[in-house]
Amino acid sequence: MKYVKLLFATAGASMLLGALVSGASARSFSISNQSISAMWSEVTLNFGGAQSSCHLTLEGSMHSRTSAKVIGSLVGYITSATLGPCSSGTATILREALPWHVRYSGFTGALPNITSSTVHVIGASFAIREPFGVSCHIRTTAAQPGIGTFHRNVISHEITEVGIAGRIRTTECGVEGTLSSVSGVMSLLGTSNVRISVTLI
Repeated sequence: MKYVKLLFATAGASMLLGALVSGASARSFSISNQSISAMWSEVTLNFGGAQSSCHLTLEGSMHSRTSAKVIGSLVGYITSATLGPCSSGTATILREALPWHVRYSGFTGALPNITSSTVHVIGASFAIREPFGVSCHIRTTAAQPGIGTFHRNVISHEITEVGIAGRIRTTECGVEGTLSSVSGVMSLLGTSNVRISVTLI
């Protein structure tokens, strides 16, 4: 009898856990606006002794107001990128590589109160000049993406800040360097005070 009770209890717990996992995996993200912009006062590219720290503005669009939590899925494009002015160094954006692809990569926190979400940016292309005048090209790939982290207020659901990171190898200079940033802000495209919010549905 004890064995039967234990068996039923185990089965019930397994079914409940399965339902919870299934419900969590079925959740989708809902974003308040599809057209967005993000701005950083300083993004630093550091490659083989060549370092540039510049202002960066990105503009783009999400494919839909809702998207499933599927790692690797294409969720949007970055269609415009403006680099500068620079406080140090020299760098340019290779605009012919636009649009850049934005792919969902994961989240932190416990559902439904996630504290941040992460995307991988594929195809972002820059040129940075070394001190001796050699120009190194940088292009993010699926293997070495640019990483965007969106920090979220769990009460208001607003994106409070955005960070950039990544380790990428240059195509000509053969060195691996880093992308990093101070905290950036994200807003509705064309405004600076309408924040973007993300909810789970």
